[in-house]
Amino acid sequence: MSGPYEAEYEATAEVRDVYAGYHKRGVMRAKTLDRLLRTCSEYGLEVGSYDREVLRWIAGQKPEAAQVIVGLVQRCGTASRPSTMDETG
Repeated sequence: MSGPYEAEYEATAEVRDVYAGYHKRGVMRAKTLDRLLRTCSEYGLEVGSYDREVLRWIAGQKPEAAQVIVGLVQRCGTASRPSTMDETG
């Protein structure tokens, strides 16, 4: 699932792996930043220096907030890709 999210708990379910590293300093932020950057890369988004700075800031927030961004990128990317099915379905 990558959204749309109606409540925070839905996004929380998607970031359990991030919380698994909570006890180690900086691990949550690093995992969250990696998730954001990996998603941008998977969908062919070029990330500039300022983009990366903002993504680092987002990664420092709740992982659920970053997951909303991940979900938006995934949904936009999926919606803009041509369908692999022909017109007859």
